[in-house]
Parts: sequence; C-alpha cells; structure tokens
Amino acid sequence: MSVNMLKYTNIFMMQKQEESTTLPGVFATLAAGFDLTAKHLWLLILPILLDVFYWLGPRLSYQKLIERVVTFWLEQPEFAEIAEIMQFTTLLRDIAPRTNLFTMLTVPLVGVPALMTGGAPETTPIIPGVQQIEDWGAWLGLFLVFLVVGLLLTAVYFTTITYALKTQNGDEILIGFNAWAQRVGKYWLRLMGLAFIFILNLFIIYIPLVLVATIFYIISPALGSLVVLAGPFLAMWIILFISFAPFGIVMNGRSVWRSMVESFRLVQTYLVPTLTLFLMIFLIGTLLDWLLILVENGTWLALLNILGHAFISTALVAAMFIFYRDRYIALFVEIN
Repeated sequence: MSVNMLKYTNIFMMQKQEESTTLPGVFATLAAGFDLTAKHLWLLILPILLDVFYWLGPRLSYQKLIERVVTFWLEQPEFAEIAEIMQFTTLLRDIAPRTNLFTMLTVPLVGVPALMTGGAPETTPIIPGVQQIEDWGAWLGLFLVFLVVGLLLTAVYFTTITYALKTQNGDEILIGFNAWAQRVGKYWLRLMGLAFIFILNLFIIYIPLVLVATIFYIISPALGSLVVLAGPFLAMWIILFISFAPFGIVMNGRSVWRSMVESFRLVQTYLVPTLTLFLMIFLIGTLLDWLLILVENGTWLALLNILGHAFISTALVAAMFIFYRDRYIALFVEIN
C-alpha cells in the first residue's frame, strides 16, 4: 500500500513538474500582453482620457498643507534628525508645488495607469486652473472620494481587459450593457473591500512600529530609523502575496477572502516567476516614465507621450492578467 502511494505521489510530482515547464515564460507573457493590446486598441481609451485630464484639467493642490507638515517636523527636535536622515523634508519640498489630488483617481498599485501621476507638469499648452486645499478635513474627504471613484475606474478598466482576453480565447460572448454594468458594480465593491483590508493591515503594522521606533530612538537614532524601515519591507511582502487578488476578483469573480487566499498560494508556488515578472514590469515602467517625462517639453507633443504610455502600460497590465490566468489554471484547475 505504501509502495503504491509512493508510486502515485512520484507520478503526480512528475506531472506537476511537466505542467510547470510548459507554462509560458515571463518574456512570452509580456509579448502576449503587447499582442492583446495591439489587437484591442480600445483598451487605451480610459488611460488616455484620465491622463489628459491630469495634464490639462483643473488641479487640486495641497502645497500649503505639505509646507505645514515640513514646518512642524523641523520645529520638533526629536523628529528633525529623523527627517534629515530620511530626507523627508527635502522630498516634500520638491513635490509640494506639483501636487494634484485628482491624481488619486489612479489608485496606487492597482489603478488605471497614467503618466502624470508622479506630479503635475510645470508647463502645459493650456494653463490649468489651480485650487488650493488648505484644510486637512477637506483633503481627507476628497482623498476618500477620489479613492472610491478610482476603484470604480479600476473595475471598469480591469473588466475591459478581462473581456478582451476571454473573447480572444472564445471563453466570453458579447453581453449587454446592463449585464456588463452589474459585473463592474460587483467587482467595484469587492475591490473596495480588498483596499480596506490592505489599509487595515498597514495600520496594524505601522502603529506598533511607530511606538517601537520611538522607544528605540531614545536609545539610538540610527536604530530607531532602522525600525521605521521595517514598515515598508513588511508592506512590500503583503503587497506581493495579495498582488493577484484583484485579478481573481475580476477574472474569476472570487470573493475578497478567496481571491486573497488563492493569490497567496499562487505567489507561493510560482515565487521566482512572479518576482521576475514584477521586476521586469517595474523596470520597464520606471524607464518608460523617466524617458517620457524627460522629453516632455510642455507642448502638444506631450499627447504622443500619453498615447505611448497608455499602450505600454496597458500591455504590462494585460501581461499580468495572462500570467495569472495561465498559472491559476495550472494550479487550481488542472489538478482537479
């Protein structure tokens, strides 16, 4: 009996190894993402419209609020040294004049990609109107509103990519607007639940870390700074292991909890390919943003930059969907 069990186990492991070797590699997945986007250029509509709004539309600046934060930090001797070590004040002073709260419509990590989220351009063909936000309550209220609306835009964007991917494979048929809107609404609510859980985890991580860092700072400022750095490190790992949860919600209609569990298992099983994919996307995205911002000269030619950014960014997002789909099938479908 034990010999037979061992035999079947070995056969199962060999089959799983063969399945894993037949999965498309990272570069093939990226190529598939560009191919999908080239065949469905209508996927670029939302990123282009959003970027044009950031570029030429009205802006909500919170420069004065940032300047108050910088002044407060510098007036506190116990925090001034940490701010100097971490270069918080220098960074805040640099970004303050170019802030635009509207860019929160592109939700960090999962939102509709846009070139102008890194900071409003200093010169534009049309001078946009700028409204200063001088109250923290107003800033927080608008921040939450834009976050919610941004998740709605994400649900629309992800649903369109999923639809293009499934119709290309023959897995989806044309549906009416009402059915499509119901899907978007359902995914929107679940994405908001996922965002809430993520933010809650950040509070659970950072509140104890701040207390511990304050205690350690009394002993050694360097040690206190080191403890503070543990926060981003832990947050990075949380992001990594739930990174495919939005795709599970939109592509497979999973609940928030099940999408997180499946994302954890998928990343755990395919850790190296996942890290490779994310590294490639990060490098391509960072280089793309740097090059396009470098050649941006404040003229109408910036529209070409927006078009190029929308195409490449959408292709990278589509590649993530394809990567998730292939490995989800190999991990959860083919073994059942």
